[in-house]
Amino acid sequence: MYYRGEPLDLVPTLNLTRIRPLLECTLSLTHPIDVARLTAAITTTQTVVPQIMGRYDYRHNRFEVETATAADVVEEYTASHDPGRVQLDVLAGPQLKVQVIHHADYDRLRIAMGRSLTDGEGFKHYLYLLAAAYDGQDLTSFTNERSGRKILAYLRHPHRPLPQLQALPTDPPFPQLHGDVHHHQGEAVISRAESQRLQRQAKAHGVTLNAVLLTAYALALCTLTGKQHLVIPCQVDLRLHGPVSAANVVQVANLTSEIPVPITVHDFDTLGDVVQRIQATVTRLHTDLAYLTPLVEIKRMSRALPPQWVRRLAAKDHATAAVSFANFGRVDQSRLRFDGSAVTQVTFAGAYHTMPYFQLTVSGYREAWTLAFRMLGSEPDYQLGIKILKNVVTQLNQWGRTA
Repeated sequence: MYYRGEPLDLVPTLNLTRIRPLLECTLSLTHPIDVARLTAAITTTQTVVPQIMGRYDYRHNRFEVETATAADVVEEYTASHDPGRVQLDVLAGPQLKVQVIHHADYDRLRIAMGRSLTDGEGFKHYLYLLAAAYDGQDLTSFTNERSGRKILAYLRHPHRPLPQLQALPTDPPFPQLHGDVHHHQGEAVISRAESQRLQRQAKAHGVTLNAVLLTAYALALCTLTGKQHLVIPCQVDLRLHGPVSAANVVQVANLTSEIPVPITVHDFDTLGDVVQRIQATVTRLHTDLAYLTPLVEIKRMSRALPPQWVRRLAAKDHATAAVSFANFGRVDQSRLRFDGSAVTQVTFAGAYHTMPYFQLTVSGYREAWTLAFRMLGSEPDYQLGIKILKNVVTQLNQWGRTA
């Protein structure tokens, strides 16, 4: 069985040599989970999102579902044998992998999904669907909307010109750090109390928390690399700007666009100075509908050209940014419960980037925020990633405590 891919499914596959196109989430539960019931729940979600059991056909931009079952998706480990990461090849399939890590009196779930199938918000949609299936909810009336055509028609005025795509600088700001290459991951938590301070500060200054997080990241990069001029892609979830979907419609799809945000940090700039400029820039780019330009270009080329040619042409204007930022947003704790086992902590992360490509991801749960990265690099690369995290946390905590 074949399921046609959408034009935006091509974007995560533009640079497979540098980025492993997947999304990852770790859930800490209060109690052990019923693995048989979890496996059955995955099978149930397949009725809504059948692509999760398929391989991604790179040549034809489609998902090929053959013989994989939920049993091929679920892996079990004891805490002492935790592999620490998910091995998922989206070209071989399936697009979903779930690791159950058994601890003494609770379990952790490490869940990964192919980036060619969905984006960060769509990944959350699937997690909510999985939790509903685990709780026994009837999913027969649910449908998955993957097309972006309705959103494009809703947002774009046919006679309104869109701004040109801004080229991303590809020169990495990081030095070449030698050593044996391994998989690394780093995480840091902004506590609930500190997050509330940041919210109050952001509101008082008339900026969004997303702009504050992006600013702290830019300042950390400037401090550690000496680069005062950066262009960091900022994600835009098209679901928030399109028509409202029905309650029984999920969107496990690639419906996120990007806006390259130019950022300049002057000598002696504070976070308060830079965040105002970033907020003004992002607001202007949103008003200009700059986030629609990549979608329109990809969709236009996909009408007439095969996927290989679309990738070749799109790669010229969609160069992989050396540094990037992904905000998964807040996780709805009321929709992420597995029967009697509540989720105490959630950590989202993006793909493993090969240094010097680096991505910072953030996600919010129970009023706390988690910053994370995944990388393929040397030990010095990993230490640099940890320095970036620590610097971002320091910048945020200091600004949150200013009067």
